[in-house]
Amino acid sequence: MADWDREYLSTRGISVKLPLRSGFGRTDRVDGWWKGPTAMAAYLGIMIMYSTWRGMMEADFWIFEDFGRSAGYSTMAIESNGSHVLSPLFSPLIIPGQGTFGGPIPEFLWWMSPAMFILIFPAGFRGTCYYYRKAYYRAFFQQPTGCAVSKPWNEYSGETGLLVVQNLHRYFMYIALAYLPILSYDVWLSVNFHDADVHHYGISVGTIVLLINVLMLTGYTVGCHAFRHVIGGGSNDWTGTPMNRMKYRMWKVSTKLNESHKEWALYSLFWVMFTDFYVYACTDPLFGWNDIVIWGGI
Repeated sequence: MADWDREYLSTRGISVKLPLRSGFGRTDRVDGWWKGPTAMAAYLGIMIMYSTWRGMMEADFWIFEDFGRSAGYSTMAIESNGSHVLSPLFSPLIIPGQGTFGGPIPEFLWWMSPAMFILIFPAGFRGTCYYYRKAYYRAFFQQPTGCAVSKPWNEYSGETGLLVVQNLHRYFMYIALAYLPILSYDVWLSVNFHDADVHHYGISVGTIVLLINVLMLTGYTVGCHAFRHVIGGGSNDWTGTPMNRMKYRMWKVSTKLNESHKEWALYSLFWVMFTDFYVYACTDPLFGWNDIVIWGGI
């Protein structure tokens, strides 16, 4: 254990004997060291289970054919009142076998849910995120659960083996940046109301939910460590050219967001799932919700 760890524990009145006690979760700590990792495991576990369920729900195989499109109604987008509020888990909407996107998809893949074509990218971005690595390494892998707490595995050996995929984080970040204008376009579509040949504009609760989702994801993505490094990591001159001055302003914004990267990561994840749930609840008779139009519309 590092000197600063011992100093921190001593300031808390916690006496730690060295060497550490061995065995899964064994420790001399007397504080609630397990609460944080347990809460994080529960939070991430719920988010993973929910997104997996929703990603599979619109598929056409096994038990999932009794839900969603296969059962005769779609829970991917609210199409009531002439509006179009698309869930972010299904954006961009790729329906196998239908439309411009669906045509190039081989017929043997038509059983897949539209979400299954795209979720790999946002999941890859979050899964390789520096903050999420810390969160799930501690919560699920116990590497480590907490300071001065014994681990069930060998020492951490870096991003090797299966973990080499973590080095793809920057490339997932580029794709995540491309998603932001796509999701922004979904917000624009949600303010367009169509009734036969008549075009109206309006704002519904769904519009606001989608807008907040874009803002939350923008804060999380632009505050990413990889994004901050791309725009400022190789710069030695912030003032020499207009481009350098613009990069410096972008770097300062990214740095400010990065200071709260944990909060952006956790809250944006919740809001993505809530946004999808809102669309789900407004399209599934089980819930019976309605997307209320606040202004304009038909």
